[in-house]
Amino acid sequence: MPISKKSDGWYWGSKGPFASKQKAIQVGQAAHASGFKEESMMDEKTIGSFIGTLLHSATLTHIQHFQTESYAQHMALAAYYDGIVELVDSLTESIQGAYEVIISPYPAMFGVGDSEPLTYLQSLRDYVRNERVNMPQDSEIQNEIDTIATLINQTVYKLRFLK
Repeated sequence: MPISKKSDGWYWGSKGPFASKQKAIQVGQAAHASGFKEESMMDEKTIGSFIGTLLHSATLTHIQHFQTESYAQHMALAAYYDGIVELVDSLTESIQGAYEVIISPYPAMFGVGDSEPLTYLQSLRDYVRNERVNMPQDSEIQNEIDTIATLINQTVYKLRFLK
C-alpha cells in the first residue's frame, strides 16, 4: 500500500496516522512480514484494461506506421510497436508472479483510433500517468511501468521533433 502524508500525519494505506514516515513504512513492512498481501486491493479488471490498452497500442501504432508518408514517423512508430509488447509482457508476468494470480478479464474490444500518431501517443502517455496509481504499487511493478512510460515519452519526442 502506498505511504502518504496527510494533515494529521503519515499513513500506510488507510492505517494511521503515524508520527513519521519511517513509522508508516515500518508498519507496512511488519504487515508484509506477517503475510499481508495486497490482493484485496488489486482490481484485476482495472489491471486487465491497463494491460489490454497497452497491448492494443501496438496494433494501432502498427497501422499508423503503415499509413504514414513520413519516414521519421514511420521509424518512430516501428520502434514503439517493436518494444511495447515485450514490455507489457514483462509487466503482466511480474504482476501475476508477485500476486500469484492470472489476470482476467481483458477488454473484449477496442476502438480503431482515428487520431494522428502524436496525438494518440500523448493521450496514451496521459493514460499511463493517470492509471498507474490503480496498479499494484510494488516497486518492481512500478519500475516496469516506468520503462513503458519511457518508451512512450521517447516516441512522443521522436514524433514531435524529428521530421
